[in-house]
Amino acid sequence: MPKFRPLFLVICLMFIFGCAGNPLREFRILSIVVEPTELPSQGGTISVEVEATRGDEAEVRVVRQFGTPFALILFTVRLSSVTAFDLTKKRWKGSLQLPPNHTDEDIPYALIITVRENDDWDQRLYIVVVKAEERNNGN
Repeated sequence: MPKFRPLFLVICLMFIFGCAGNPLREFRILSIVVEPTELPSQGGTISVEVEATRGDEAEVRVVRQFGTPFALILFTVRLSSVTAFDLTKKRWKGSLQLPPNHTDEDIPYALIITVRENDDWDQRLYIVVVKAEERNNGN
């Protein structure tokens, strides 16, 4: 039985690294700022800032859910590289425009923020809500 312990340990480590990503890697997203996270029914502009340890490019995919099993990527915005205060890090910045909401329910949009370096990437998910249109009931 003791000769199987190293194999068991290797399998456990492979499972942990495979499911959670490699926590020992140096490439990762450090911080993200998404402002605002709630818009009025007229829609508007969202600004996104990303800082990572390294990376070649950063982008934001805007996803909207239509019904329970259906979601659609509406558009993708490439973020522009900007100079980081700490030269050992990379920064990107950009903005995107969300459409007006003419319904009587809030519309959530998922922002999938991705930083890529060669074949590796790191992602985060943020939710931005466009509020429902206020209806005047004739009172």
